[in-house]
Amino acid sequence: MRQDDWELQITVDGQPLEEYNVDGRSVVAAQPGKKFEVKVAYCGYGNDPFVVEILIDGKKTGNCIALDPTGTTVNNSARSTAKGWTKSEGGHNACSPFTFVGTPVNEEGEESCTFGVGQTNWLRGVVELQVQKAAIEVARYNVPWPSVRCDTTAASGLSERELVKGGLSSSVGRGETAFDRHSSKIMIRAGQAMVVALQGEAVHSYRLYYRDDFFLALSGHVDFDDADEVKILPKSTGKATARRLKDLRSSMKRIQQTKTNLKKRHKSSGPVTIDLTSNDVD
Repeated sequence: MRQDDWELQITVDGQPLEEYNVDGRSVVAAQPGKKFEVKVAYCGYGNDPFVVEILIDGKKTGNCIALDPTGTTVNNSARSTAKGWTKSEGGHNACSPFTFVGTPVNEEGEESCTFGVGQTNWLRGVVELQVQKAAIEVARYNVPWPSVRCDTTAASGLSERELVKGGLSSSVGRGETAFDRHSSKIMIRAGQAMVVALQGEAVHSYRLYYRDDFFLALSGHVDFDDADEVKILPKSTGKATARRLKDLRSSMKRIQQTKTNLKKRHKSSGPVTIDLTSNDVD
């Protein structure tokens, strides 16, 4: 997704996922069971540094990143990659890869909204880039690695209708956690230039959405033959629930195909000529 001076991509196995336009929004197809990364790039011509943050479904991922297009600081890059949910403290780092997992089905949950391709809950299934202008300062003393905390709450369950009609059969979970230790507890040494957030600067947001391929089929972007089944569900999902999800998808597919056939029939019939004259002379 490219908007203003910013580019935001979701990549799987190093390749960016194809993007589709749905209701004016950039949407990619979630890849069940796959790990992914979020790539950010400043593509403008200015030299202002920035502090950016990645959120998923409104949750902090722990990835607060300093970007410096001028290359004069230790953060000498206009690009960055967020690989997972991150925690840091005292020079120690723990990262759990972003992973597409099955969304829990809340069988007792109430409907929170009505769905349709044009009536989708866009508050979920979204990767958000928050951007804020920063400044370059020289560190007066050694700056240690900061403590970072990602949001560790699990994705909430959805009703069957929300899951199917909203295209939200996948959520973003956590892969196996890897631990690392920085070579030094000091992030920036005294005398080095660094990027510093500016208080009061406006925060700009850019969003890239993810949905399952069945939702994209309803939107006319992919073939239904590739999206007939719920490809991934939590192991706790019962057989009855899985069967109801499959039946709901089948019903949605028939409705969409009926609409498509009616449109084709209307186009093939051609325009209808109506004579509005009252007599042959007129």
